[in-house]
Amino acid sequence: MIKFFIISLTLISYIYSQEKVLPIAKISNDEVKISLLNLHSFNSDNNKEEHKFIVAEVIIENISDKYINMGSEYSMSLIIIDADGKEYKSGIKGAAIVSEFLTKFPKFQQDQNAYNLCFSDKFPPKTKARSFLCGYEVPENSQIKKFGVKKKNIFASINVK
Repeated sequence: MIKFFIISLTLISYIYSQEKVLPIAKISNDEVKISLLNLHSFNSDNNKEEHKFIVAEVIIENISDKYINMGSEYSMSLIIIDADGKEYKSGIKGAAIVSEFLTKFPKFQQDQNAYNLCFSDKFPPKTKARSFLCGYEVPENSQIKKFGVKKKNIFASINVK
């Protein structure tokens, strides 16, 4: 009985100690839910101009009953929009920005399987993946206000923490 009590207390303590990360933006349609957890901003050692880099940490969830080509339909079309309405896409350079971010800040760990799944052409039904997904280069003073999937025309305002 005492052993059961100790295990129960340990389990309850573990559950309550886990940090619940609330998204700063959510977008969805009848196929997917995408939660923007954070926009991590940093300056590059290689960038001498007045720009900063931003990495989007997201959870992508296939809520449908079918496989989805997540890469071409969603992940490659994720954009951020600043207060002036200027759109920024990740593109090929975005992967290098994510890589530099993860190298500079080793406390953040990329789940490579989740990252690959986010760009998969066969993202399974009822599946979630959390990843540092897209990197963006923006002017130093820009204020990012919106997040969305341009190809699907779904956007949400960003709620700053």
